[in-house]
Amino acid sequence: MKAVLVCVVIAVAIGVVISDVPKYADSIMTRATGAKGVLMCGKLPAKNARVRLFRKESDDPKEILDYKITGADGRFEVEGNTADRSGEDTNIEPVLKIYHKCDEKEEKKGYRRFVIKYPKQFVTLGRIARSHYNVGTLNLEVIYPNEGREKNFVEGTVKNI
Repeated sequence: MKAVLVCVVIAVAIGVVISDVPKYADSIMTRATGAKGVLMCGKLPAKNARVRLFRKESDDPKEILDYKITGADGRFEVEGNTADRSGEDTNIEPVLKIYHKCDEKEEKKGYRRFVIKYPKQFVTLGRIARSHYNVGTLNLEVIYPNEGREKNFVEGTVKNI
């Protein structure tokens, strides 16, 4: 009876160890990054600006790690990781895309858009970013280099894009 009980305990222990192997492998491949800042439209906070954190330079919604809309104070903080990805898709070359209507009528279709690529030193191993890239305070009245217009902006969070 003791031998059977010992065999069952060993089998359960081996099953637990084996089931944790993929989780461990995924965890050493998972990377995270984050960014924060304040968006202003002149002297006023840029309310309702959209900020998307992308894994790499792309327009593919699957590459979005996080998505936020600025509040009344114009602040944002985005953070994301590659826990649900595998292989090459775990690398992060962080890109922020900021969409806004500063100096435009709300009725105008689409958003002004510009891109900020930030250093890979703000990419860390694991599911939680250890440090956030601080873009500081940006005045959206400025026309940023390579700024464009996103006419077909799809509203939504990372989960429903």
